[in-house]
Amino acid sequence: MLNNFDLTEPVKAYHHFLKDAYHENVVKFFDNLTEKSKVDIDANRSTVNHIKSLTTKIGHVENSLGKRKALKTFVIVMMILLFVASLIGIFYIINDQDISNFYIAIPIAGIGGGIGLIFALKAVKKRIKDFENQLNKLNKQRDDYTREAYEQMQALNDLYDWNIPAKLVTDTTSLIQMDQYFDQNKFYYLRNKYGFQENMEKNISTVFVQSGSILGNPFLVQRNHISQMVNRVYRGEKVITWTTVVGSGKNRRVITHTQVLVAEITKPAAEYFYETWLVYGNEAAPRLSFSREPSNANSMNEKQIKKFVEDFERDLGKKIRNSSLANKTLTMMGNSEFEALFNATNRDNDVEFRLLFTPLAQKNMLDLIKSKSPYGDDFYFTKTKSLNYIKSLHAQKADLDADPKKFMHYNYDFARSNFIQYCDNYFQSFYFDLAPLLAIPLYQQHMSFEEIFKGTIDPNVTGFETEMMANRYDDKIFKHPQSDTPATLKRDLVR
Repeated sequence: MLNNFDLTEPVKAYHHFLKDAYHENVVKFFDNLTEKSKVDIDANRSTVNHIKSLTTKIGHVENSLGKRKALKTFVIVMMILLFVASLIGIFYIINDQDISNFYIAIPIAGIGGGIGLIFALKAVKKRIKDFENQLNKLNKQRDDYTREAYEQMQALNDLYDWNIPAKLVTDTTSLIQMDQYFDQNKFYYLRNKYGFQENMEKNISTVFVQSGSILGNPFLVQRNHISQMVNRVYRGEKVITWTTVVGSGKNRRVITHTQVLVAEITKPAAEYFYETWLVYGNEAAPRLSFSREPSNANSMNEKQIKKFVEDFERDLGKKIRNSSLANKTLTMMGNSEFEALFNATNRDNDVEFRLLFTPLAQKNMLDLIKSKSPYGDDFYFTKTKSLNYIKSLHAQKADLDADPKKFMHYNYDFARSNFIQYCDNYFQSFYFDLAPLLAIPLYQQHMSFEEIFKGTIDPNVTGFETEMMANRYDDKIFKHPQSDTPATLKRDLVR
């Protein structure tokens, strides 16, 4: 386990040792699960090899079956064409007394060819039937081996739970403590001390929540399913044509005209999306508020960054001189590159801003913003007094719920690589949501004195957890049978 001081430079810490340390813990954890489950790896590999061999054979049979079905279609089409040709030949024989040998030959050839094709079709259909029987037999064998492989892996599959990737974060660094679940004490602590509010909006439902703390300072990763009404423009097009006659006599001409008619109408429509935030409470700089957006600096080279900073510095200087900023007391930082790329000019307390963003904090933040991998500057950072909100673009697509079903598999080798890759991706996404906060040394130095969270316990878990659990069920259970739109689930405490 790494000590707390290893994260004073979060980007360097991740790439130099934290990434590998977490990966090693994941590998060790999975190997321990394997040992505990007593899975016979060699037997499973033998079974999986049978499955792979059968899958290859099934692919070959399916390919041959497809060709035979195409041949069957071709034969049927040829029979139809010969039948039509024969009818045409017979028609000419009946209605034309002076007929050539060609017209006599057509129905004869058609009938003869048709008889031949009938036998060919019969042979093709028999071959198709043979392939279908062979395919059914192979599929049954593969299903049997797959069932056997799942039975071999059952003991390991039963050991997965929801908190494994989170637990391994704490095992890797003691600075970050991950909770088993978001309990009522942690919620009351966030609410009473930092002003965090429980969401009661009917159109917002929590689908994932993960709480934890850094030196006693609480954080919460929350993903919500949101529905809202928006004005949507519906556009339709129709092509119309008409003709006009010009001239007369020999000069008379008909002209065809074409026009595209376009119509638009704006109507309310429901919109559904997911939104993921990291919320962090810390009493350092408690009177400071600001916000910033991604700068896209990670896609610039040094020359482009230099020009961007010079333009920003010039424009900001003009705004300060003209007092066009809402913040009349803003004083530019000595580090113009940080001022430009972090761009928190809407800050309302310059003293606390400088207290928070020391030279080391500025360096750390610039390292994060300018880094090319894994995400670069893709984060929104909003601070409202003692609450910090991080919304990153990568977190909106990240898979963080660690559903045990995602790890269960019949193939041991696949299960192992899949588990390790999932956990590595989990840690990468989660860590770089924390990185803007870890980049500020004062946040790591400010330890909360409340080791035991205060508050009166009402229900055992928070509303966030109950909504998340409800969203695990198939939404068909809750929504109206005639509804085609997603259900937004809300909980209510029954006393």
